[in-house]
Amino acid sequence: MIVPDMEEISEIMLFSEGFSNARVLAKKMCVLYKLAREQLSKQHHYDFGLRALKSVLVMAGALKRSSSFSEDMTLMRALRDMNAPKFVYEDVPLFSQLIGDLFPGLDCPRVQHAQLKEAVIEDMKSNGLKHSNVAAFEKQVDKVIQLYETMLTRHTVMLVGPTQGGKSVLIETLANAQKIAFNMVIKIFRLNPKAQTVAELYGVLNPLTREWTDGILSKLFRQINEPLK
Repeated sequence: MIVPDMEEISEIMLFSEGFSNARVLAKKMCVLYKLAREQLSKQHHYDFGLRALKSVLVMAGALKRSSSFSEDMTLMRALRDMNAPKFVYEDVPLFSQLIGDLFPGLDCPRVQHAQLKEAVIEDMKSNGLKHSNVAAFEKQVDKVIQLYETMLTRHTVMLVGPTQGGKSVLIETLANAQKIAFNMVIKIFRLNPKAQTVAELYGVLNPLTREWTDGILSKLFRQINEPLK
């Protein structure tokens, strides 16, 4: 089995995205992912492979074209903003320290999304979800913003956490906030994938007639992708 050379792939992708210091940045990026893989806790949803690396590189290229930051700052920001949302609480300080060691002296502020943030706060207050602890409330608001940023760069997103950990609140708050901030109507379809068989979920092809019957999920996808009337 051939193992991909992540450093060389990163260097080529960074060059293609317009980074002139691609070789050094690719080295730093691969070292960061290697250290994160070794030192952070083991979680099923953690991914430090080529797929995750490619997503960060694409985001770094988009940031480079839309901002005037230095190349080091741009890559550091992409690495932080793409990875921080998926870490459990205990791993966030360690990852921040690893980034600080590889990019010393750099402190890039988070993208504020001020309009969306105000809408999130407004919706949470109106639903009685404002925490009495200001710091805890700010973290809750920031998690909604992180979900929004992740959905901008990923095809699919999975929220993981304990029961009553606030997952549904995040989804519903983001949907409501986008309506307030951007006048964007978000429809949420709830589905329990374990409540039916695989055939009922995805659909089934009759082996005799070759006739396809939609499952619940495929019917939802078909319905969602219908042209607006």
